[in-house]
Amino acid sequence: MKINEQPRDSKSSRNKYALQFFEEPKEKLRKRKERAFKSIEPASLKDQEISNNYFPPGIDMPKRPPWDFNMTKEQLETREQRYFKDYLDSMEELDSSSYFELNLETWRQLWRVLEISDILLIIVDIRYPVLMFPPYLYDYVTKKLKKDMILILNKVDLAPPALVVAWKEYFHNQYPKLHILMFTSYPTYNLHSTNNKEEGIKKRRRKGKLRMAAEGAQKLLEACKNIVGDQVDLNSWYEKIQEEMHSEYDLDDINHKDDVTVEKEDTTYFEHEKYKNGVLTIGCIGTPNVGKSSLMNALMGKKVVSVSRTPGHTKHFQTIYLTKTVCLCDCPGLVFPSTVPKELQILMGSFPIAQVREPYTIVQFLAERVNLPKLLKIPHPENDDTWSAMDICDGWAIKRDFKTARAARLDTYRAANSLLRMTLEGKICLYIYPPNWTIDKKKWENHADVEIVRWIQARNKGDNFSTPTEDMSSEDEENDDERLTESSISVANDKSMELSNEENDVPLIVNKFSLLSAE
Repeated sequence: MKINEQPRDSKSSRNKYALQFFEEPKEKLRKRKERAFKSIEPASLKDQEISNNYFPPGIDMPKRPPWDFNMTKEQLETREQRYFKDYLDSMEELDSSSYFELNLETWRQLWRVLEISDILLIIVDIRYPVLMFPPYLYDYVTKKLKKDMILILNKVDLAPPALVVAWKEYFHNQYPKLHILMFTSYPTYNLHSTNNKEEGIKKRRRKGKLRMAAEGAQKLLEACKNIVGDQVDLNSWYEKIQEEMHSEYDLDDINHKDDVTVEKEDTTYFEHEKYKNGVLTIGCIGTPNVGKSSLMNALMGKKVVSVSRTPGHTKHFQTIYLTKTVCLCDCPGLVFPSTVPKELQILMGSFPIAQVREPYTIVQFLAERVNLPKLLKIPHPENDDTWSAMDICDGWAIKRDFKTARAARLDTYRAANSLLRMTLEGKICLYIYPPNWTIDKKKWENHADVEIVRWIQARNKGDNFSTPTEDMSSEDEENDDERLTESSISVANDKSMELSNEENDVPLIVNKFSLLSAE
């Protein structure tokens, strides 16, 4: 199954980077849809605690097979194709395997980034961090390649401060070689109402100053400096950041299109030379919709030396020289092999929502963890006391007046997709919890780092952050720029339902970009 495949053109290589996944049988889809008519049974908070058990022994990522300099390019590619086919055959035998990237070309891009980079950044969504961080990637980078890895806990504004601290400590304990930073694209001071009495209304102002992004870039610079020491001259990066800290440009007004040059694709093996020619190369890795583009845009700021991209559709390999001694190497977003439930993979953006053939059981999965009827303030279509996923979709279709074009029946499918998109965007807040969260919740709420996270989020000490299991109070309908949580709900307009599945469509990073080391 190919996602985002482009019209065939003999002169184009765009389809080389199309997402590819195994397609589900129709009978399996039919049985799943039947489950969506069953009454919802809420999941306990304990059931929502998740560790790294979704990456069990036996599941690994494909790695570039052995090679030598005597091999021709054709021989190397043939060996890689044969190896990848054998790898896929072995993965098919694992019935519990979820969606993962089946495109060899995309994996070749990852191999290239891993090979040429001195430091690897891996970006994860704070709502589902452990599901986006493959332990086998950590082991490969730190043990096999012997390179440093920086973990970016992204979108921390979408989770309670105590939960952010708990996840930070989890990764610190599980992966001691990690350097951990925290990042938010939309700090909560831009979600607060100007009228304190209107607690249910939380709006985003989409303009942000370049100097705010530079604050976070400086934290990344500090982490890199601790790693490289005096082996690379990072003064030019420091000067770039200092200049942008005093800049009043809005990030939305910055365009780097003129900086882009297209280069011939090269995914052949690269023999790494640390800090080659005095340049620090930082590789960026992340799953789709994790916010990697926003991070890259914030690091680029107003000026870059050059941006080089290989041909392709929206999935491309690009190198960005921030300065003459600092290079960012961006890997296309890809989905790593795991046993993460497909419902969660869809909700966290690993699989394009527009391509979901049966969205109702995903809504059921969501409704087991979030009180959707109360959150959405929807009427039960049958005036019953119990809810099923189909009831919720019908109720949302009624509230939004979603009708099919021809028969003018309730458009339940559109309603289901609407709910999935709102969750992906963070308008409906769903998140998972680390092990022992229910036991240690008070400890994390009283942890000293909570105030640090609040500063990153630009949240006041007295502000509450409701969890998906708590009651909510809300206004009925707000505009598309508002966020839905248990304490506020916005009903987006029809245009907001047309959210693109490509991360490149995410606007440039806005408002305060905050990055803070966990060390």
